[in-house]
Amino acid sequence: MIENISTKDELLTIQEFAILVHRKPQTIYKQLNNRLNPYVQLVDNQKMLKKSAIFEIYGITVEQPIQPELNNSFNPNSTDEIEFLRGQVTHLQAELEKEREHNREKDKQLLDTLNKLAESQAALAAGQAADKQKALAEKIIEGQRPENIATIKGNKEKVKIGKIFGKLFRNH
Repeated sequence: MIENISTKDELLTIQEFAILVHRKPQTIYKQLNNRLNPYVQLVDNQKMLKKSAIFEIYGITVEQPIQPELNNSFNPNSTDEIEFLRGQVTHLQAELEKEREHNREKDKQLLDTLNKLAESQAALAAGQAADKQKALAEKIIEGQRPENIATIKGNKEKVKIGKIFGKLFRNH
């Protein structure tokens, strides 16, 4: 976190100051009118605190952030590194092509499987339709059997007799 802290003129924002003294920004704001007052400066309508308050008020020493050393050992003219990297690129391109071919094969297998599934579903639907037609035909055939015809005729005669008796008894 220290790496992100600005040290322009040894002034810190309230948030930066709070981080360095391990306090909440609210706590720092509350102390601005009391013991931190001599260290407050207004810069562009923003309250800033002198960095010296960290040690003088809180007794904390703040080290300057360590700047990483740049390693300038890369030599763009080094043919060994360039050849190595070219070899890596060639190897990676070959692996990529193998992977693409593998994906094409898998796509083809998936398409074949989906076609078979569609055919199976069509056959199943056709079979179900045929079963329904067969059941309907059987019902129609059962309705035309001689024993069913006799039952229907007997029922008609019972209805006629019932009507006759109904008329006889209603009139009396």
